[in-house]
Amino acid sequence: MARLACDAVVLGAGIVGICVALHLQKRGRSVVLVDRRGAAEETSFGNAGLIQREGVYPYGFPHDFGALARYGFNRTIDAHYHPTALPTLAPFLLKYWHHSRPARHAEQARKYSKLIEHCVREHDALAVEAGATGFIRRTGWMKVFRTERERDKRFAEAERWRDEFGIHSRLHDARTLQEMEPHVAPVLVGAIHWTDPVSVDDPQGLGLAYLRAFETLGGRFVQGNAASLAADGSGWTMRSVQGPLAAATAVIALGPWADVRHAAGDRPRAAPPEPVFRVRPRASRADARRRHRTLDRGTRHRRDAVRRSGAVLCRSVRLARAT
Repeated sequence: MARLACDAVVLGAGIVGICVALHLQKRGRSVVLVDRRGAAEETSFGNAGLIQREGVYPYGFPHDFGALARYGFNRTIDAHYHPTALPTLAPFLLKYWHHSRPARHAEQARKYSKLIEHCVREHDALAVEAGATGFIRRTGWMKVFRTERERDKRFAEAERWRDEFGIHSRLHDARTLQEMEPHVAPVLVGAIHWTDPVSVDDPQGLGLAYLRAFETLGGRFVQGNAASLAADGSGWTMRSVQGPLAAATAVIALGPWADVRHAAGDRPRAAPPEPVFRVRPRASRADARRRHRTLDRGTRHRRDAVRRSGAVLCRSVRLARAT
């Protein structure tokens, strides 16, 4: 079987890998995109469907005792750990804690914001090229609160972000929230409506549209196992269903469950994020449709993707010892 040669191989056909491959192809490179499954069938299928312009702060390690206690007892929806993994994870967690201290975290946000500020504009351009603008909704999303203390803290934070990063939001009390979203539970005391982000009704559909644009420009999508990637002189080789593949450059855009061990490093120790959500409609399920994407850090539930119902899917991370 003849070897397939290209300038760059991109491993991982999620939304990140597809966008990287598309941009490289647009810049005149010959690109092969590789995934073990179909495109956008894993994390990029069951995610929240948000392009988060407001997300200038990377998720930091908690420093208040209440949050540490909740994480310590595995009582949160966004993280879960195996106690037997702690000795292995301790060095990583210590570095995470160190770089999440307020001054360092703020410096990271200032750097991160230079990239994040372009995210909606960049997706808009790709969506136009791919004929996929119908997937995008410009309604933003809302973060809701159950306590006045947390609400007031986040309201003040949103105002700082507006002044420092130019991120727009609307701050709603309980009454206004009920008017905007009459089907949410009345226990909520307010919400931040982030108006700059956009939502995507079908994240996989958007990814597949970008993939078609990539292939129209001459890019190729093949199935293969990233674990077969190996250094070969000044380039890289790997196996695919269509035959051996050789590339001058390799780009790794794999999900958290990837098991790739080679010169580029060891595999991550975070298990795949699980889609979780919180829905407490006051009306019947047939009538309870939300007007905005809404995030409520409540009790943990699991279910298949429910993007079209209006509920936001959060992603949790499980930390386990690598074997």
